[in-house]
Amino acid sequence: MKTCIVKVGGSLLTLPDLAMRLRKMFAVLAADRIFVVGGGGEAAELVRKWDLIHRLDEEVAHWLAIDSMSLTGSLLAGLLNEATLVADHQSAENNVARGGVAILAPRLILDELHDGQREPLPVGWDCTSDSIAGWIATQWNVDSLVLAKSVDAPNDCSMSSESEAASVDANFDSIVGGRLPVYWCNVRTNPESVVLWKPASCQDADDC
Repeated sequence: MKTCIVKVGGSLLTLPDLAMRLRKMFAVLAADRIFVVGGGGEAAELVRKWDLIHRLDEEVAHWLAIDSMSLTGSLLAGLLNEATLVADHQSAENNVARGGVAILAPRLILDELHDGQREPLPVGWDCTSDSIAGWIATQWNVDSLVLAKSVDAPNDCSMSSESEAASVDANFDSIVGGRLPVYWCNVRTNPESVVLWKPASCQDADDC
């Protein structure tokens, strides 16, 4: 059985038919088990504003932004009646084993993973929800990561200025490190088109 983590971009949360679009995307994934991480969206932007106003400690701002992802995750769980918000790995496994979709509460998942035996997740605004989803994917050893976005994938893997807005943060490549294939879906344009963006460097990537 194949497992993937789907990172749902925060910009997609304004789509009134988001649940239908996500179901169309899920249907074309070659994965039997789906975990979902919701981006921070406007909730994370509010934390950015607080940071500018109050000049928050970097770690305080970092974890407030991660807390915003649990809020958007709750929204996704409310939109998808087949989904359940989960707070730990075992609950996620139990949920997908029953055929459901597990929406991850990132703060609690990260608390579980930060056990002192792993390379810690970078702290700061340069570590966005894409990297957080990628870090969880590598720690859980899932088969693939899918980035669900509002834009097309960049034409290459570089972080050029032209593709920066459409791409991922500066920590993403070092966190994922080619350990699993990364797929991209422009859910706003065509939720049934999932394309390979970055293949795994250590193995041949199967189609997702």
